[in-house]
Amino acid sequence: MSIELSSDGSYTLFSQEYQESYHSLRDGAINETMHKHIFPAFKYADFKQNIRVLDICFGLGYNSFFTLKHFLSQNFCSKLEIYSPEKDSKLLESLKHFTYPQEIKDIEGFDEILLCLIKNGKYQTPHFSLECFLGYGLNYIGQFEDEFFDVVYQDAFSPRKNPELWSEEYFALLYKKMNKNGVVTTYSQSSFVKNNAKKAGFFVYEIEQESIRNSRIFSKKEINCKKLKQK
Repeated sequence: MSIELSSDGSYTLFSQEYQESYHSLRDGAINETMHKHIFPAFKYADFKQNIRVLDICFGLGYNSFFTLKHFLSQNFCSKLEIYSPEKDSKLLESLKHFTYPQEIKDIEGFDEILLCLIKNGKYQTPHFSLECFLGYGLNYIGQFEDEFFDVVYQDAFSPRKNPELWSEEYFALLYKKMNKNGVVTTYSQSSFVKNNAKKAGFFVYEIEQESIRNSRIFSKKEINCKKLKQK
């Protein structure tokens, strides 16, 4: 692993195994997290009770931690549950020393949350919970009941480097585990990914971003919004 500085001033890491950065250096780690995942998820998913998020994969925890921060800042009356697989135990252990953005460090009890996730794989309060499962994503997802998740952050390494988490079979599994009002967010603009998601039954939409590259969301039902272009 090597530390990299992204365009918005936040740090990320470069994976030697996958030969890719965990975040886009061009878009910025925070910008990518917020504008390609969290903001679209909370805008287009229709939450009924608890908010259940599947974060593929945990990595440095940006998606999970910024989701928690957003949830706490908006004073949602429901409970937030975040579930995330991560196969790299050495990466998790190294996060004790990673330089997180101040926005994440400002989360009340953040150090305790991070250490608890590294040591026990779970942190829980009456209002929110985070679970980091050490193992492979496909095995983990299969354990959940159908229609369990409201949101999936599809944020694995690229289809070229990590094809098993972008296949038609994978998206078919996600489709089963998503509730009818949920959404999948992703940075990927690949036609391969789009076609596999559509074959699995998802509607595919492009989100036009202003200051960073566009992103996509997948949903089990049509979304009527002029800002979204169906692909």
